[in-house]
Amino acid sequence: MPFYRAHPSTILRSLRPYTAEFLGTALIITIGDGVVAQALLSDYQYGTWLSINLAWASAVALSGYLSNPSPACNPAITLVRALVRPEPGTKQWQTLPGKILAQFLGGFVGAALVYTNYRSAIYAWDPEFTIPGGSILSPRGHHSAGIFSTYPAAFLGSNWEAAFSEVLASAVLMFGALSVGDPVNATRFPAPQISMFLLLLAIGAALGWETGYAINPARDFGPRLFSAFLYGREVFTAANYYFVVPLVAPIFGCLVGATAYDTLVYEGTGSRIADALGKGKGYEGVDEEDLAREGELRLH
Repeated sequence: MPFYRAHPSTILRSLRPYTAEFLGTALIITIGDGVVAQALLSDYQYGTWLSINLAWASAVALSGYLSNPSPACNPAITLVRALVRPEPGTKQWQTLPGKILAQFLGGFVGAALVYTNYRSAIYAWDPEFTIPGGSILSPRGHHSAGIFSTYPAAFLGSNWEAAFSEVLASAVLMFGALSVGDPVNATRFPAPQISMFLLLLAIGAALGWETGYAINPARDFGPRLFSAFLYGREVFTAANYYFVVPLVAPIFGCLVGATAYDTLVYEGTGSRIADALGKGKGYEGVDEEDLAREGELRLH
């Protein structure tokens, strides 16, 4: 029996969904953690809360151009899409573990790039390499571990308050993303990446203060894992094991957002929630060109 070797282009094509998730998440973290580093390490001379929100929103919007359909770059969205909006005839569940792994790996690599770029600045600003809420105190009150991953505001009474904030922000993210990606809105959202920019900017400006709005397990855990090599295992134990909140809460938040959208708004097909309620009506009044444009922002 002859042996056939796969053509390199075939291999690259099969890896494209994973490379898009990896590169997209790495891009988001490089820009997002980078703007936090620039603002924090310069004592806000070269950055503000507004610039931080603008940079994160821009990074998410830019990642949407890396493939068609756009990569989710968010394990919570990837998982909830598979649960709520299954895609018959595709390998959605088979590819899900690889995509999620690529997202976490992208977060890790993005954080490594930010550290490499700002290494000297971090040493100068926080030579003790301290963690917000950690056991090592900085004489100057500097905590550089917050560059890489999120930590709760000191005034929060418990991690349950932080979890509520993350669930709420993630629900808004998922609800808004499904609205932008809905085929019936294709003519109203001709540039879905710009709409996602506005959505992320609004979430950061309105709901980002208390927890740093991780709203993405890969955004927090990947960089946190990298930071453990610099700051030690306390990045996981600090603030009463806070790392669990941005790892788990966005999944529940995205599920809440998807449930709300598909229950109250969605009238298309393919939603387990809408079908269970008997409200799926198909895409009435939407022509084939509008349907085709759904691929611009299908989050899977």
